[in-house]
Amino acid sequence: MWKTVLIIIAVLLGTYRVLALRKHDVTVLAALGFSLDRHQLVNIAVGAAIGTIAISGIFLLELWCKLLTVSHIGPVSAMIKDFSTFIMVPLMEETVFRCAILGALLLVIKQRSVAIVISAAVFGSLHAFNPNATVLSVLSTTLGGLAYSVAFASTERIWLPFGLHFGWNYTQARVFGFSISGSPVHGPAPFIQQHDLGPALVTGGAYGPEGGLLGLCARILVLALIAVWLIVEERRRRVIDFRDSKVCQGSHISD
Repeated sequence: MWKTVLIIIAVLLGTYRVLALRKHDVTVLAALGFSLDRHQLVNIAVGAAIGTIAISGIFLLELWCKLLTVSHIGPVSAMIKDFSTFIMVPLMEETVFRCAILGALLLVIKQRSVAIVISAAVFGSLHAFNPNATVLSVLSTTLGGLAYSVAFASTERIWLPFGLHFGWNYTQARVFGFSISGSPVHGPAPFIQQHDLGPALVTGGAYGPEGGLLGLCARILVLALIAVWLIVEERRRRVIDFRDSKVCQGSHISD
């Protein structure tokens, strides 16, 4: 029931954002954050890399500390099975929570940080309904929502948060065989099949790494890496703007 209500709210808020920005001649795709160009493809790749690094760090640390045991390593082809699901789920969630809900909040709330926090809190609290959810898992998912929200608010596009969300989910479930947001891996067997040895407070137990202290630390790492990437992007834009201004000055002198 609550999912239906959420979708209705997202449709209404998304429509509000589109209508508000259309007054300024912004296209529907741009208003929703779906404009795609070569640079946004880079954002997808960077986001996916950050998510992959964070989850890989959890797996390697748990393996090193003997908090899990690997029972089977399948063929590389196992990583591409059910691939479309790991694209569609993050894409739909980012459309609802970032493009629609956060997108509208950024228009009606003057302080962007407040809009970002509200969006993250909504995202995290709704995961409290997931199987095996705990207070720690909700906090961790809220931090995840914060990372995705910062990525969207900073780029006004879905692609960086989508890349982050995809990289995290895909690596977590399809590569390393962790439970994802309280649910075990369904469908084809993951590339690595492993068993959690606990303690649940550290590893997340049945909820998966998102529900443990290691997952919480990984969320913080993701936020830090996003900050680094956004700083790099800001410097890149400044260099481009500086070069463009020099070109304009040169054309005025020649005239």
